[in-house]
Amino acid sequence: MFSPISGALMEVDAANGVLKCPLSGYQRQISGLQDTSLHSQSDMQEYLNRNNFALAIKKPSDEPEKAVRATVDDDCPNCGNKGMEYYTMQLRSADEGQTVFYECRSCGHKFSQNN
Repeated sequence: MFSPISGALMEVDAANGVLKCPLSGYQRQISGLQDTSLHSQSDMQEYLNRNNFALAIKKPSDEPEKAVRATVDDDCPNCGNKGMEYYTMQLRSADEGQTVFYECRSCGHKFSQNN
């Protein structure tokens, strides 16, 4: 049962035979609830839409997402093509620069540099 005043879940005070709201102090006698039945139904998608929430874990799609890498206008040392994709990773200690990994979009040549 929820409090009609605050909307908070009411707590059972069996010693006094009441349900009590911890926020508003509203009380209701337990004895008046003997023939009460409670039915609950929820729709997670409707709840998410109504509150403008997004799922933290997305449902798997039929097609895997293709990662898009940043590009730089350097020449490939293997084929000379202008335009390399790159990404960085911190492989060494935190006080040293990141390692940059390059890949040629034309021939697929890969190499790395420590900065």
